[in-house]
Amino acid sequence: MMNPYPDFPLSMALQNYMPVVLSGLGLFWVARMIGAAHPAAGRLALAGFALIVTAGALKATWKLVMAIARLDIPLLSQSLFPFIAPGFSLMAWALFWSKRNSDRALVWWPPVLVSAAALLGALALSITRTDRTWVFVLIGLSTVANVGLAGLLVHSALQHGSYLAAGLFALNLLITFALSAIAGMSNKPLEVHWTEQIISTLSNLGFAWAAWTMIHIRPRLRSLTA
Repeated sequence: MMNPYPDFPLSMALQNYMPVVLSGLGLFWVARMIGAAHPAAGRLALAGFALIVTAGALKATWKLVMAIARLDIPLLSQSLFPFIAPGFSLMAWALFWSKRNSDRALVWWPPVLVSAAALLGALALSITRTDRTWVFVLIGLSTVANVGLAGLLVHSALQHGSYLAAGLFALNLLITFALSAIAGMSNKPLEVHWTEQIISTLSNLGFAWAAWTMIHIRPRLRSLTA
């Protein structure tokens, strides 16, 4: 069978870890921000962070294996959405709860129940159908959760007067959607893969910087008003 992927160079495979590391830093700082407002919600956010980073690392490792051994391992390439769908769901809910219910005990089961239902539905579709319909169930959940998380982050940044951070959060979401559309293209040349990775790296660098500024805004505000 013809390999639908180009021969990824090792440099490309290694560079693909950069956006994973940058997005992981940004999400970790978001989880810290959530934990500062609501410790239990912060722990839920850290669980979501772990799932998302695992997904990115597995996908980057798939490209590394392709570059070194020219071996396509579907378990690595197809594990992205089963991890990020619940991951973004947990983080979005944790941020929502920390903003609206900072003095109440965390209700953790809604994102867990929704994620479990989506995963079970995707599993059932993967067993009963030969196409990739199952992926769209998880894409739908991850899209809704990602939009919710980005919207809450933009709102938080605007509340604290950090307009640049708000813009970077919004830009990261738009670029994510744009890159998702490009990812659906078949038989892409290496130049397109490089363009995707470079844009993703820059976008996640902005996301990480915006998240880092958010965890430093409140201490600065307290020092100015003391």
